[in-house]
Amino acid sequence: MCEILDPGQCYKIREAVIKFEDIGGFTEVKKRLEEMVSLPLKYPEAFKKADLRPRNGILMWGPPKTSMRTLAEAAASDANAMYISVEASRIIENEHQITHLYKDATKIAPCVIFINEIEVLAPRREAQSGLLEPPRKIAPPNTTRRFLREIDKSAKNDKVITIGGSNRPDIIDPALLRNGRLDRKIYVPAPDYYDRLEILRLSLKKIPLAEDASPEVISEITENYSSSDLISLPREATLIAIKENGKTFEKVSLRHFKEAMKRIPPSLSPELISRYEEIYKEECKHRYMY
Repeated sequence: MCEILDPGQCYKIREAVIKFEDIGGFTEVKKRLEEMVSLPLKYPEAFKKADLRPRNGILMWGPPKTSMRTLAEAAASDANAMYISVEASRIIENEHQITHLYKDATKIAPCVIFINEIEVLAPRREAQSGLLEPPRKIAPPNTTRRFLREIDKSAKNDKVITIGGSNRPDIIDPALLRNGRLDRKIYVPAPDYYDRLEILRLSLKKIPLAEDASPEVISEITENYSSSDLISLPREATLIAIKENGKTFEKVSLRHFKEAMKRIPPSLSPELISRYEEIYKEECKHRYMY
């Protein structure tokens, strides 16, 4: 059985420690997570009184490195719930691991399960035939069937919510997104100027900055940077400044950030961001993506 508490195994069970205020930007995403995750888990009696059915599952989708895992943990923390994080590719070899995962979640409920790269667990089968570019790994059909059964069973438990993270919503089996499963979707976009500014303000809080290296200036020059890139950039710039100045180090200048940007180029591109935005606009026309 996979009773996993240690890193490097099938999944990790722990108390959620990250809070929404620890994460810069993504204001709309946080609001949606509060409505779909935090409120139902914190106030189940209110939902019953109002005859509102809590959402059993949510799909978070968008470009790579947009902090979906961190946002999911913050939602669990806000709900005072336990948190299970799992890579889909780690549980596809043995379908029984999925059953153990949901049994553990039920035991420790209220609980939020975050499954990264959920398309691996429930792919469109056309992805195997070459009609679509497949992910690196694909769950065998029996594993997908077991996963869908566990999702259906968990729908009877208002204290367990599954959040699937995906950069490839185009290859997810529509059966996973039907009513009662992951039937609500949250688009997690690439950070815009204001998102980048908020992320940088948090990341730069303890770093001594020269006058030319304000968060506003750095936000202007980091277009196409993901949230993960923006969190890494200040550390790299600071290391460059310390290496250059040694004992005389005092502040990190804009020049150091520009040098750091050569080491940490943007993970995203205008073309990639545009592609995700087009998918979002198209899906919104059909009310599939919220």
